[in-house]
Amino acid sequence: MKTPSLLTLLFLGCLTATARCEDQQGFHPIFNGKDLTGWDAKPECWDVRDGEIWCTGKSQEKNWLIYRKEQPTNFSLRLEFRWDKGNSGVQIRSDDLGDWQIHGYQVEVATQAKMGLWHHSLLDANHPKNKARHLMATAGQRVTFETNGEKTMTQVKDAEKVKSHFKDHEWNTMEIIARGDTLVQKINDIVFSTLTDRDTEMSRKRGFIALQDHGKGCIVAFRNIQLQNLSNGLSTSPDQFKATHVVTADEVYYLTGPQQARAPDGKFKQGTQVELIRDSGSYSVVVTAGGLRAHLSTAALKPISRANSESSSDLPDSQQHTNPKTEQNQ
Repeated sequence: MKTPSLLTLLFLGCLTATARCEDQQGFHPIFNGKDLTGWDAKPECWDVRDGEIWCTGKSQEKNWLIYRKEQPTNFSLRLEFRWDKGNSGVQIRSDDLGDWQIHGYQVEVATQAKMGLWHHSLLDANHPKNKARHLMATAGQRVTFETNGEKTMTQVKDAEKVKSHFKDHEWNTMEIIARGDTLVQKINDIVFSTLTDRDTEMSRKRGFIALQDHGKGCIVAFRNIQLQNLSNGLSTSPDQFKATHVVTADEVYYLTGPQQARAPDGKFKQGTQVELIRDSGSYSVVVTAGGLRAHLSTAALKPISRANSESSSDLPDSQQHTNPKTEQNQ
């Protein structure tokens, strides 16, 4: 048997390293593993130990460790976290109220029984929407807030089964995906809950990332914090647009949802090419080459085969699939 040469081993090593890089393509670290450069911490409340950010547990009042370098809009945030005591959370698209106080969307970090929660932090108790937005979405739920603030909830998974994927006193992974008006939280690669916020008064499209210390002896840690900036999922330039579906008949469409106001002309014409963003059951979210995002009846869509995706929308049935392709954003 021949022994692999040093050059071969080096080549294979390079391939392995390249694969790792490709797995993390587009992500960049926002914590350097050494100190809190780029972050704003209340004195004595946070420190770095062995490449990990730890809440010291010294504060009696809630405070946030705030990432100051950017306020991303559409992104994927990945990190590892460990909960040991008290209450914490990961904040996104949030406002800085000063004195290390943060207002906005929070993924709860606490004991297993409380995981899966989307919470609106520091919303005044007397605010008329406090009740609906205090527990915005919990484990196993898909929740939508309409433009007027009306809340609808679907329990898509068993809550206890979902929460069982999180482990107290151990390191867990978290991914938060924020794209457009939809926020998804994943714990250990499992979707815990999904929130779509179209509320014209309350929804937020950009803001700060922060980590919460709820005070009163909270002990929690974070590490390997990475951020990937995403597009909003819409192709707004015709030369960047790749049609995936064709509209089979003149069809009414809506700008913000099946129950919301119609667009000015109210219809897509037969043969219009659209890109499917998400299939939501009887209606799908689509975008046209001109950048118009709309909801369209799923029954009116037929996929264009990959080989013909750049060609005319007037395709024979033999070149089309029978059911729309579903792209899950969950």
